[in-house]
Amino acid sequence: MEPTFRNNTFTLSFRLRYILKKPQRGDIVTIAWFGRRELLKRVVAVAGDTVEFRNGVLVINGEEQNEPYVKLPCNWSREPVTVRDGYCFAVGDNRSQDMPEHVFGEIKLERITGGVLF
Repeated sequence: MEPTFRNNTFTLSFRLRYILKKPQRGDIVTIAWFGRRELLKRVVAVAGDTVEFRNGVLVINGEEQNEPYVKLPCNWSREPVTVRDGYCFAVGDNRSQDMPEHVFGEIKLERITGGVLF
C-alpha cells in the first residue's frame, strides 16, 4: 500500500469491523494470505460492479475513477469482470510495481480479516 502506508510502520486493523456490514468502495482492508501473512488492499468495487483497467486507469461500471492516492502511473490493462455476490474487488495503491500481489482482484468476503484504522 505504499505510498499510502510506508514499510515498517504500525497499522491498526479493526477485526470486528465487517461483522455486521460489508466492505465499501474505498475501504482499506486486511486480507488473510497463505498462513499468518496478511495483505493490505483497497476495495475498489463490490458485488454487481463491473471492473476493468484501461492503460492503468481504474474503470468502474464504465466510469473512469479519480484515484489521488495512486501516485505512480501504471500501464497495464485488464478485461472487464463483474464482481460476484459474496466477493469484492481489491487492489493495492502501488499497482505500478510489477508484482502480482499488488494487483489482487476478486476476493471472498470471508477472507477479509479486518478494516484498517487511521
